[in-house]
Amino acid sequence: MEKESTKPRRKPVVKALINIGVIILGMAAIYFGFTFALGTTTPFYVVSSGSMEDALLIGDIIIVNGAIDFDEINIDDIIVFNESKYGSKVIVHRVKEIHEASTRRIVTKGDNNVAADDWFVTSEDFLGGVIFTIPRVGILTTALAPPMNYLLILLVVATIFVLEIRSNRPEPEESEESDPEVFGPEVSDPKISEEEDDHSFSAFSIGS
Repeated sequence: MEKESTKPRRKPVVKALINIGVIILGMAAIYFGFTFALGTTTPFYVVSSGSMEDALLIGDIIIVNGAIDFDEINIDDIIVFNESKYGSKVIVHRVKEIHEASTRRIVTKGDNNVAADDWFVTSEDFLGGVIFTIPRVGILTTALAPPMNYLLILLVVATIFVLEIRSNRPEPEESEESDPEVFGPEVSDPKISEEEDDHSFSAFSIGS
């Protein structure tokens, strides 16, 4: 008779919540790892205009290194900065000119724009330099604007939850008919014994 395991089984609901928590913690670890390594609280941006085509297209995700020193920026570098002249927007443009004076000031321009920007970028405006581009992936984020993105997250979490519960649902036990126990000496059928003997003999015999 098999001994039943005395170890308590984890409830499906608890296991599902743990798995969801692990996924969330994993995503948070990746995000905070990037923020720490790149020295910025916002290492990812989605390109939302065509001013930098063909270098950057709408929907591209750019990874920004905020640890780059403003004094090490060179002409032709692509940088991200705050532009406060027309409503405090975050802009990604290429460095066109650098003016070295008492304060370093940079003139930028979009590759697809006719003229250079009519403002100067200073160290206070500078957010970082573009070090990597992931093409077109950001289209999903722009398409899933609130509240659609929250509904999608809720749907994913609910799907994980339901699948985890279904996978832990106990299967119905199949009833097995046990052979009746026989007490006393076994009685063999002489006819069966003779047939078995014949088969044993024929298995090892070689016909001529």
